[in-house]
Amino acid sequence: MAYFDVIVVGAGHNGLVAAAYLALEGLSVAVVEKSCLPGGCVRTDELFPGYKVNMYSLEQYLIHSTPIIQELGLSQYGLRYYDIDPTIFSPFRDGRYMVFYKDVEKTIRHIESFSTHDAKAYRKFVEDFDPLNELLGGLAMAPPISMLDLATDLQGTQSEKLFQVLFTSAKEILDETFETEYLKVPIAFLGPAAIGLQPSQKGTGWTVAWHLSARKLSRPYGGSGALIDALVRMLQAHGCTILLNSEVEKITISQGRTTGVELVGGTRLESKFVLSACDPKQTFLRLVGADNLDSDFVSDVRKIKISNGIAMKADYALSGLPNYSCEPTKNLVNECHRAAGFISESLEDLERAYDEYKYGRNPKEPGLMVALPSSVDPSLAPEGMHVLSLETRYTPFKLETGEDWDEIKYEVADQLMDIYSEYAPNVKELVVGKYAGSPLDWQRDLNLPNGNFFHVDMSLDQMFSLRPLPGFSGYKTPIAGLYVTGAGTHPGGGVSGLPGHNASQVLLRDHLQKP
Repeated sequence: MAYFDVIVVGAGHNGLVAAAYLALEGLSVAVVEKSCLPGGCVRTDELFPGYKVNMYSLEQYLIHSTPIIQELGLSQYGLRYYDIDPTIFSPFRDGRYMVFYKDVEKTIRHIESFSTHDAKAYRKFVEDFDPLNELLGGLAMAPPISMLDLATDLQGTQSEKLFQVLFTSAKEILDETFETEYLKVPIAFLGPAAIGLQPSQKGTGWTVAWHLSARKLSRPYGGSGALIDALVRMLQAHGCTILLNSEVEKITISQGRTTGVELVGGTRLESKFVLSACDPKQTFLRLVGADNLDSDFVSDVRKIKISNGIAMKADYALSGLPNYSCEPTKNLVNECHRAAGFISESLEDLERAYDEYKYGRNPKEPGLMVALPSSVDPSLAPEGMHVLSLETRYTPFKLETGEDWDEIKYEVADQLMDIYSEYAPNVKELVVGKYAGSPLDWQRDLNLPNGNFFHVDMSLDQMFSLRPLPGFSGYKTPIAGLYVTGAGTHPGGGVSGLPGHNASQVLLRDHLQKP
């Protein structure tokens, strides 16, 4: 029977980041993954011959606010990034468009072309919300502190301002600040909508600053999965064992302490510590089992909120470049193609889409997240060709009609293309291949609850010291030697690597018995 210091369950990017930090400290580590490929949501596959597609995760900006890439030395293992500027592009049917640049002054000059009021308001907005972003970024780098401790640590009006923002809605802040939808829509999209929340929902105000973090946006050459490739090479260089096609049947426990894992088929692996990167409900209810946990704790786990899906995604192989109606330059790559795209006409349209989604209906006009990474990285498609991804907000996992996603997903994908073609009229004639990934596919392919890549809803009542549960937000669990990481833990989803980083540091302190 094989023995390791630590067994990591799940080879998503957080599981791999955690394993990397543990291996750097000389621990013997095994990563056990159900799939035939590592990476989870951060994968790039050759979906069509010659076309490489980012299968799930589209962009990477959060990880660049962390020291992870540098501390793990991932550039030594082939990871290289290219800069993206502008970072965000939102077209509108009236021919106008909004772009956000890394240079705030350049963004303000663009805003002045359609609203002097909003240009002045945006300057003040950045001055007010950049410090909030820095505060939240600092809080994300360690196990969460309680709201009470946070209020105590902050000074007077600083504390009051933070809590005012925390408890209001993004829509209220945006409506009070700006007069045009050109700013409101992309800010709300890369805010509450990005995490599957309604812009008018109380407790989403703190997300309006997230688009400012996109100033760190850069993409790996070769696609999002290049991050995973570098992590795997780094782990192999440090003697880590990575077991693919190896599903964990259960986490083994003796006298209240984990002793390792048992795989489907009966193979047992022993370890002093187990770190689960699976979602919390699956970790506790399936892998640990209710019989090994206090009944009150089990009841609390069952109450963890996981939305009825969030998104679906359609990917296309194109024979040429989409031309946007709002951009007069035709057949040439421009800033509209390079940036991360967000398409919706108004906050009301996003609200309407959410209302349809929450009742289990596919929205008639969902918001679209758009990526054309081949416009900057030619390695992703044959010469002169491109890959296009359209991802929705919001799409339900269970449909009110009882329809089968396997039967309707390509019909829904065609509806998304119809919407996109209103902004890029030539795109339909360019399509030479298409793939639709539904919330059901995401559940089956990635073991995601309801196809939800955040594992646990990112509503305010399940964030910070409340994620995934009050009293168990610091990556430790009621089982000695068992730790949790992944999107369902602090600070949440997105390609940051911070849940993996933070959980590994907690485990290392316990292993080394340091305060």
